[in-house]
Amino acid sequence: MAATVLEWLKVLGPLLLAVVVAIATWQFQKWQVRLAKQKLRHDLYDRRLAIYVAFQELLLALPEKSDDEIKAAFRKASIARFEAPFLLGDPKIPAYLEVLCKQVTDDVIGNIMFLDAMRKDSRMNDPQVVRDFAERADRLGKAKLDLPGRHLGELSEQFAEFLKLTDFWK
Repeated sequence: MAATVLEWLKVLGPLLLAVVVAIATWQFQKWQVRLAKQKLRHDLYDRRLAIYVAFQELLLALPEKSDDEIKAAFRKASIARFEAPFLLGDPKIPAYLEVLCKQVTDDVIGNIMFLDAMRKDSRMNDPQVVRDFAERADRLGKAKLDLPGRHLGELSEQFAEFLKLTDFWK
């Protein structure tokens, strides 16, 4: 009887061990797939947040920062906007970011560049040049105050769906 049990264990032992190893391997593989999906979700969240933060920093820089800092924030936001179509499933957000960049370019960056050029111009004694300079400086000041008020709330609304903090393990 004992010999029969030992023979059965010799036959079934490797088979049982193979089944246990297969089940453990399958469970480990499921865990790895789940972990990879969660890492992807986390990485997407980080990259989407970076786009949002770049535009938020741009809008907050307009009334508070120097022209050079505004230009730097605009470059950062402009680069971030090119990632938006790949990272955000909603085509409305890249379109909105394009509109926002165009408004900042037209109303702020364009006026900054004009004023910088005029400061270097030797015709600053001409009354027409002084009027143009003052008009552009006024438009620049108004745009720096107006754009954040118009867009900070909308920016948050546009990104709200993509920046919800959720438990990545669910």
